[in-house]
Amino acid sequence: MRVAVPAKADVPFWVRLTLLFVLALSTVIVHFNQNPELRPAEDLLSDLRAGGVTEVVYDRNWPAYGTLTWSHGPLSWSQARFDQPDDVWDPETTRLVPEALERRQEAFMSQVRAAADPSVEIVRSEGFRGMVGSPAYARWWEPFAPVAMAAEVLAWLLMLSRPDPRYGTRWAWFWMFLTGGSLVYVLLEPRPLWRGPHEALLPVPDRLDGTRGFAIAVAVLFGMAMVSA
Repeated sequence: MRVAVPAKADVPFWVRLTLLFVLALSTVIVHFNQNPELRPAEDLLSDLRAGGVTEVVYDRNWPAYGTLTWSHGPLSWSQARFDQPDDVWDPETTRLVPEALERRQEAFMSQVRAAADPSVEIVRSEGFRGMVGSPAYARWWEPFAPVAMAAEVLAWLLMLSRPDPRYGTRWAWFWMFLTGGSLVYVLLEPRPLWRGPHEALLPVPDRLDGTRGFAIAVAVLFGMAMVSA
């Protein structure tokens, strides 16, 4: 009976398991928080009066640009539809008029503060300045962002540095990584996580090449677009 002996350079099981957990959690967070439901800004006031809001985050340049979002929970967010007022831009120079912006912003935010319970956290953000990774992470728990990014980078390094992956060529994994394939890679390569390090591995019937990896990536993108539509 043939017994597979793990290579000395193989990544320890607990490291792969931890990496898989972080990548899976990252996928869930991005799925729920990346693109909040678009609603009229006035809905925020209604939600505040109904008592269903825990946090309000507005960009320092909103409503000229940037976002206004509010949370009903760590994985449930809404975002105000972009409805740019005409008076915050100078019609001749096309430059932002800070006084008009501040007046517009303060007029709306004063209504928000009046409708909000004391427990509601109201945060003025700097937009994407200093943000690490997807804004979805900050909407859940901001310190998680560098952890998620580090896990993704580590998965990429493993994929690019390991010779002869079992389930697909490096090009196949490259295309699939662009659509979230890092999670699947950590689960399967170099051996499925559910198989012990000393268990014999069954041969892979047909390893994916770059063309099929690209086709899978396109199919995943198409599927995500259909779900988001």
